[in-house]
Amino acid sequence: MRYLALEAGIGRLEDDGSVAVLDAPATLAAYMGDGRRLDELGSRRVVARSAADDVVLAPIIEPGSATWGIGLNYRSKQRATGRELPDHPTLFLKAPSAAARPHEPIAIPLSAPECVDYEGEIAVVVGDHLFRASTSEAERAVVALAAANDVTARDVMRSTGNPSLAKSFPGFAQLGSVALDPHAYGGVEALELSTTVNGEVRQHDTGAGMILAVGELLALLSHYVALCPGDVVLTGTPAGTGDETKTYLVSGDVVEVRLGDLPPLRSDVVAAEDARHRHDDERGTRPT
Repeated sequence: MRYLALEAGIGRLEDDGSVAVLDAPATLAAYMGDGRRLDELGSRRVVARSAADDVVLAPIIEPGSATWGIGLNYRSKQRATGRELPDHPTLFLKAPSAAARPHEPIAIPLSAPECVDYEGEIAVVVGDHLFRASTSEAERAVVALAAANDVTARDVMRSTGNPSLAKSFPGFAQLGSVALDPHAYGGVEALELSTTVNGEVRQHDTGAGMILAVGELLALLSHYVALCPGDVVLTGTPAGTGDETKTYLVSGDVVEVRLGDLPPLRSDVVAAEDARHRHDDERGTRPT
């Protein structure tokens, strides 16, 4: 089942592309934050049905939730770059202000316009408190999966060595509004992840390509920080990013990240000046 975060509550994306609005007591973010499983929504009464173009999407997580990430967590990425695995994975935090609204574009920063890159990723939403958790405890705490684009200013990364600075410009945390039940589809390992730029496939892999599996990653992270319900952990990006060929994003590009059978997470790339007007005027209406 695929569930949407809506301004009107919680929706279910049907096989025909329509949206069933459910009789649920909270937003999708609040529902997941209580640690409930998404498959429990299957028994909720449908109170309305809408075409996908007629619903107004909401963020999948609550404002201010933490978004964590990891560097170099796909074998394909390691092979493509020839990098050695570090003794300890690079873990980083994206600023809450980087979180994009549904359909908010990627704005090329005026202070770092040359090397803006896409990173298609599988995002996991934490549904329970985790601190010094075991791998099995961490696996059980994953309440939802979503497509993500961990946008990165590569020149900032190289000049500062600080991934949080390179990944925290406004709109650089792109997260889909459709959540996938993590217990379906054979688990994270079986999920296909792909990224296109202007219709050209740049990245393609599965969750099985991760170096640290989801449970291992969350357990490791929880030994340093207390993860809270609603927090998001980005699980790394496979080979095919623009940095490998020095083909970076420019205004007018369209990036789509696809996870399993979810609708693509689409991100238009715009100049920083254009983004101000779109931020004021845009109200997304299509599932992402």
